[in-house]
Amino acid sequence: MEIIRKKVLILGGGKIGRALVHYLKKNKAISEIALFSLDANSLKGSSRVKILKGDVFDSERVQVIEKYDFLIGALPEQSGKRGLELALEYGKDLIDVSVVPISFYLKHKKKIEEKGIKVVPGCGVSPGLTNLIAGFGMRNFKKDDEVEIGAGTLSVKKNHFFPFTWSFSDLIEEHLYHATVISRGEKMRLAPFSGYRIQRLDGLGNFESYFVDEWSTLPYSLGLKNLSFRVIRPVGFFNFFQFLKNHSFFKKENITQAEKLLTLEKSDNTTAIYVKIGGKSQKNFFWQASIFSKKNDKLNSMQKITSLMPATVLDFLLKEEIKIKKGIILMEEIGKEKHLFRKIIGILKNEGVEFKRGK
Repeated sequence: MEIIRKKVLILGGGKIGRALVHYLKKNKAISEIALFSLDANSLKGSSRVKILKGDVFDSERVQVIEKYDFLIGALPEQSGKRGLELALEYGKDLIDVSVVPISFYLKHKKKIEEKGIKVVPGCGVSPGLTNLIAGFGMRNFKKDDEVEIGAGTLSVKKNHFFPFTWSFSDLIEEHLYHATVISRGEKMRLAPFSGYRIQRLDGLGNFESYFVDEWSTLPYSLGLKNLSFRVIRPVGFFNFFQFLKNHSFFKKENITQAEKLLTLEKSDNTTAIYVKIGGKSQKNFFWQASIFSKKNDKLNSMQKITSLMPATVLDFLLKEEIKIKKGIILMEEIGKEKHLFRKIIGILKNEGVEFKRGK
């Protein structure tokens, strides 16, 4: 069968955009990869990659979208909604890694279907891989069972050291605003760092974790009534963060310098996630996944595991292994399909993601 090669445009030129290029270049069904606002020097060596100077708010520049078949949203939180806006305006399929509340997609659900396009929201690591695993696991559980999800990055060799592996501003904001949990169907707002505890994962040792305000499609799609998200951080991170906050590191006028200082030192790093489901009638379901990067690797562990998901889902769409023709496609719905779940897990394993099952 003849392969019809497609052109892909990445909206966003940060750490995830660069990592996406790395994985998309492996796909022979893609004839061209383009992205906005990324230093061309970091992507030398491939005639298939194009750098589009400008950004997604440049009305003249974004007209180039017309020539591309797929969009991948990899935008910072403050501009994440721009991905769906452009997909609707130009009638293009969208895989979105950007942080965008599910309510925004649902608001445009009818328009997405009328345009005849496919939109995959939350297609990163968390949400993304975690949703895939949760969808697979919830096949044998009830809506009122307990679901706990954790995700984060740890240094491999340095104790009490946090490797800043993704958007610095987004990461800081994650710990400045309220956290949320869903308990008995009610959404509860909590203070930052609520639920502090020390826990352990196989192969990672001890770490801190606390609730965060992780947006999710899971309450909508699976009807979950008890759901919590925990962020994984090295022991001592809570006190370190409070020290920086109290010394004005995160004020607007200081944030650029703070980023330079705090991201200067590198370390071998591992990004890990886990999904735990507990029910009264079933044995606990527990999956964890992790990927490792050395400090001088081209991509850090968060870049790897986050960009692997949209690259893999895009490949499945290109091959029409995901049969849905239009509308919103949720990662947990893909996870419910046992054959798709196992195929995706197999691909991730081949790319260095380690999976473990436990209690």
